[in-house]
Amino acid sequence: MLKLTAGAPADRIRTGRLSGLLSQAVKRARTAAVPFKLGDVVVGDDPFSGRHEGTVVVKDGYWIGLRSSGRMYFYDYRQLRRPD
Repeated sequence: MLKLTAGAPADRIRTGRLSGLLSQAVKRARTAAVPFKLGDVVVGDDPFSGRHEGTVVVKDGYWIGLRSSGRMYFYDYRQLRRPD
């Protein structure tokens, strides 16, 4: 029987082959395939945040952190585009 402790990280818990494989497949399916890399220059356009051009500094799922003129703005990756 597998003993789980509250302090044990999820990565170190042993799982069966099939359940581990399914878990990894679901995790990959849920993560977004964001087309921007860290350091890319992009333009974000949002009716609430406004339009800002900056550098990608944070990627967290669907959210992209954009640094522009010393401030940080967060956009959904679908609201970003490459500058003309």
